[in-house]
Amino acid sequence: MSQPRQFRLLTLHFGLYQFSCAMAGGFAGAYLLRQGFSLAQTLASFAALLAVRFVLRCLTLVAVRRIGVRGAMAAGAAILATQFWPLAHAGDPRWLAVWLFIVALGESFYWPCYHSAMAVIGLEETRGRELALRNAISAAVGVAAPLLGGFLLQRYGPAVDFTLAAAITLAAIPPLLMMRPIEAGAIPRLRQALGAIDRRSLAAFASDGFLSGGLVLAWPMALFVTLGSEYQSLGVANALAGLVGAAVGLVAGRVIDAGRRDRALVWSSWALVASFAFRASASWAPMAAEVANATGAAVIGVYTTVLMSLIYDRAKSSGAAYRFHFAMEGGWDAGAALGCLAAAAAAQATDVPSLATLPSALGVWTMYLCVRGRKAS
Repeated sequence: MSQPRQFRLLTLHFGLYQFSCAMAGGFAGAYLLRQGFSLAQTLASFAALLAVRFVLRCLTLVAVRRIGVRGAMAAGAAILATQFWPLAHAGDPRWLAVWLFIVALGESFYWPCYHSAMAVIGLEETRGRELALRNAISAAVGVAAPLLGGFLLQRYGPAVDFTLAAAITLAAIPPLLMMRPIEAGAIPRLRQALGAIDRRSLAAFASDGFLSGGLVLAWPMALFVTLGSEYQSLGVANALAGLVGAAVGLVAGRVIDAGRRDRALVWSSWALVASFAFRASASWAPMAAEVANATGAAVIGVYTTVLMSLIYDRAKSSGAAYRFHFAMEGGWDAGAALGCLAAAAAAQATDVPSLATLPSALGVWTMYLCVRGRKAS
């Protein structure tokens, strides 16, 4: 099977999987807020999820060695398809704990395998365009799926939305099974996995996790509260952001393939700082919140392409892509958990939802220092 066909099947899988995430998983924080949890409590719950995922990833190494990267990715998606039943009952703390465990277990299989597959299937000379295509598909999905998810949640409740999301997650598995086995290097034992770490890349991924604690986890919940706690309003806001992110991500890919990664890094770092400032002031004006959401998507479209093009190139050149991403995902979990806790502390101290995003701005400088001037090998 040719590399382009492998990439197309992986992209088809990821598009379907992202659709289910955007139409249901993307509303998980908002749903917990509607169940009576405070913003600080919800963010602390996500920090707990990330901590559990960090531990479970170490335990899943044995299974990944037996079933391979492709099989582990399919197993992770199947596990994640079962998350929506306990999420629907997450107002009960016991069901919340079950939901946290299922998501942590499924993602401990899924994400290291997906990233290592992207690293070895893609080509260095077209990495920017491949990532731009993935980001564009994710952004296009991010237009339709939030609109559908917000509509279903608002009109028909979580049962319909969550059931459809589970079905789409299962539909994302067959493209994986059609792929040939993914050669991502030998699956290590735990001591081997931690023995030779690209420390600067690990610091970059950890700082990305810390940034994501504010941008990816805290911000959608703050936006939801600012927009009157209406699912459809959140869906429309995220759809508009998806349109912006799609266009900018495509341009960013061409810039990176032209060898101007560092220039894109400088601009995206300054834009990230401005985006955090804009979001932090959004609680006082719903229109400002929607503008901040759209402009923030544009920034993330560039920033994600810059960071992941470097990480994937270094993973491929390491000759052990799974081991590389196993360590990187551990760093991301640690950074994101700290980012969630910092956001929870800010939300608790200020009682202003949008200020919960502000602590994560501290990760921009670390990320910039770790990525600037780095080469693929």
